[in-house]
Amino acid sequence: MLLIQLESFKKEIEEFPLETKEDMLSLDGRFLNGEQLNRKDFKTFKIDKNNRIQEFRTKDHRGNWRAISTLLKGQYLVLVYAFHKKSQELQEKDKDVIRSRIRRIDL
Repeated sequence: MLLIQLESFKKEIEEFPLETKEDMLSLDGRFLNGEQLNRKDFKTFKIDKNNRIQEFRTKDHRGNWRAISTLLKGQYLVLVYAFHKKSQELQEKDKDVIRSRIRRIDL
């Protein structure tokens, strides 16, 4: 499986604290290598009937951080969105960003 980072994702993850960014990218790598990540670090779910996403999670003293990806064609893990999570559930505005970015992927 190949890892692809959207340009918008790259800009967002650059804003993460260095250690948090390293932790997040480590989780992505472990997932790509076939490791079964625990529920504290990873979750997969549908945000609507057409979009299944993977949520990579890390936490530090500043709060909760997320990287959102989607699997395409069974061979691409596309990182689409990175953000500092401030609420319990994924907000509708975040879901809208994710949906929009997934729609625009052209592989």
